[in-house]
Amino acid sequence: MIVVRMVAEQVAEPEEKIVFLGAINADNRLVPGEWMGYLIEDYDGPQKYPCVLVTDSDGARFDFCGWESWSDADPAAPYPTNVFEKALQVGEYFTITDKDEGDLTYRITSLSPVA
Repeated sequence: MIVVRMVAEQVAEPEEKIVFLGAINADNRLVPGEWMGYLIEDYDGPQKYPCVLVTDSDGARFDFCGWESWSDADPAAPYPTNVFEKALQVGEYFTITDKDEGDLTYRITSLSPVA
């Protein structure tokens, strides 16, 4: 297993990026578990919202803290994703489902091993 740092930007709104660390297997797929990251929004200056990328008996999802309400004090809200189904490589796409906006498409822009 190799731990990588991944950066992906939302296709429709490149001002939104997701950054997280995760372990990948020999097929470049994320190993099931919990991986830490954050969402960056840069509309009127950068804002960061922590998240956990999780796969468990409830499925694969990003648990974002404060993204839905814009308050860091709010509990994490789950957003289903298909990122665990993809081989991670620069240029690959994955989706995150937002209950209000539907599927948000992200493109991996950077993938680098963590020492």
